[in-house]
Amino acid sequence: MPVAIRFNTIAVSALKLPVPPRIVAAALGLVLLAFAAPATAQNNLALDNLRITLPEGKSTLAIPHIEVTNTNLSREEFARLFSADVPVDEGRALAERMKADRISIPEAVLSSKDARITFGPFLASGIDAGRFQAVSLGGFNGTFSSEKTSEGKVSSGPLELGGGNLAGLLSAARDGDMSGAAVQVSHVSWTGVEVTFADGETPKSAPGGNLYHVKLGSLTNDTTYDGAIPVKSSGAFRSVVVEPPKASKFGKSLDSFGYQRLDLGFSVAASYDQKGRTLTLSDYTLSGAQAGSLGLSGLLGSLDPAIFTAAGPLRLRALVNGDVSRFEAKFVNQGLFEKTLAYFAAQQKKSEAALKAEWSAMATQIFPILLGGDPSALALGQSLQSFIENPRSLTISLKSRGAAVPLGQLQAIKDPATFLALVEVTAKANE
Repeated sequence: MPVAIRFNTIAVSALKLPVPPRIVAAALGLVLLAFAAPATAQNNLALDNLRITLPEGKSTLAIPHIEVTNTNLSREEFARLFSADVPVDEGRALAERMKADRISIPEAVLSSKDARITFGPFLASGIDAGRFQAVSLGGFNGTFSSEKTSEGKVSSGPLELGGGNLAGLLSAARDGDMSGAAVQVSHVSWTGVEVTFADGETPKSAPGGNLYHVKLGSLTNDTTYDGAIPVKSSGAFRSVVVEPPKASKFGKSLDSFGYQRLDLGFSVAASYDQKGRTLTLSDYTLSGAQAGSLGLSGLLGSLDPAIFTAAGPLRLRALVNGDVSRFEAKFVNQGLFEKTLAYFAAQQKKSEAALKAEWSAMATQIFPILLGGDPSALALGQSLQSFIENPRSLTISLKSRGAAVPLGQLQAIKDPATFLALVEVTAKANE
């Protein structure tokens, strides 16, 4: 006979993902099971036919079988982790002290009135007081629907996490203040995610149908920590494809720019020097197929480690107290300029050649206006003009003229002359 369980979790209100909330709840539920499932010194435990009621009571997670190897919790303690009668503080205390060599869940099924998603297999290893060596989910697949839309589908390939530490999250929950909650994960790899769902504003009978197709080729991230401080991190989203229904508002908007879908990528790399209190942003690039890429880089200084560890308001204050010595933005064109030119030429009922000539002529006028007649404006305008005439790449660089400029001071600047007295601005085209 199934065991009825009420499962209380910590709400993370800031979490927003472009997938149905049930999937997020299921993922959190499975991860929390890795820490709410046993870790006992020499006990090998197994439970069958678990049925967990997720928050708000609208969905249930059924786990036919779960095994835990070498846990420091007794069977009674392990069972109490899943009991609705156990006070929250007691359950959290068990989660904070438990250990286990391995947790295995061959399959779990999330279900509600309008969804059914199957997860598995799930494995977690090296669990020790809120930390884990590795967590993996083989994948998931299922269907979902609502009153306004037709049936949707979701599937995923493997998800792997390594070197995790949820101790900060558990501690924050114990103290009742989640604003400074910290979750550390040294490695993340996720591949093969696909979601199909209907656009509620587009009829199913419309040409091309009314279904959105969203794909994630891969997500990777690797972070090196020194205690609670991330000192080096790099990550990437690859092949993020969004294909809207052709008859939808978004689909028509894309089509007006000459696109049927978005095919995006994103990469980021940064490092933090604790001694020098500097943050080097070496890569922050958004790219698009048949469009190009926009890459940012820079150097921030006087940054207290509190930007990584403090509660929200204190973290923002630590950032504002920092400074910047250089910043660069580089756009590499691979079709976006041409498509933008074609769009505005059609809007203005002009030929593309005529509109391009207008833009080129305006280029040497824009920067003098924006920069208040600064001597550097002409050179900036000439670089922009060169890019318009032969649109391959455009790089704009900002560098402090002397000492690094406090971020708080930049926020207070209201005129170009004050800004240019502190910052040197240069531009290069097609280099």
